Amino acid sequence: MSDIVGNAHIFSGVVGWITQLVVDKTVRKRYIATQLLQTLKAHPLFQNVTVVGLVSSHPAACNALAKYADVGIYSVDLDFIRDNVEKVLTASNTSYLKSAHLRGTLFQVGCDTGAVSSVFTEFYVDHEEPLEALDKFKARGQWCLGELLEGHEYLALFPVAPLSPISFAE
Repeated sequence: MSDIVGNAHIFSGVVGWITQLVVDKTVRKRYIATQLLQTLKAHPLFQNVTVVGLVSSHPAACNALAKYADVGIYSVDLDFIRDNVEKVLTASNTSYLKSAHLRGTLFQVGCDTGAVSSVFTEFYVDHEEPLEALDKFKARGQWCLGELLEGHEYLALFPVAPLSPISFAE
């Protein structure tokens, strides 16, 4: 196969942001997103990364990032997100993240929308496929980031241990 089936855009430092994670519809559910992200672990750009994050409307992308961080999507450390998101977003070099409007019970007192950890990005797209995936995660009791609201995307943020560079002693 010579077609591109998946793509990940990233920027890194101490925080590794996945700014785009796309897998072709015809080859989804084959762990391609998971493999793309796992490949980043060994990449020099991610050697010093201690936090990984993404903003996405698709629960499968959040799940793939959770796997990168060796966490189940059902047991995300919501306190970590709440306690660190402001610092991480402020340090971002992506304008829509720097000025993100945080939504959900993690960030808003009295929030009753069903959202837990999301960002109002004004990203209005057809949510049919992400909502179908969300229903499957919920049916298995494997979702804690809340509802996907119109114009919003999930905010996932995970602590990770930096990978030690491999050195071969002679």
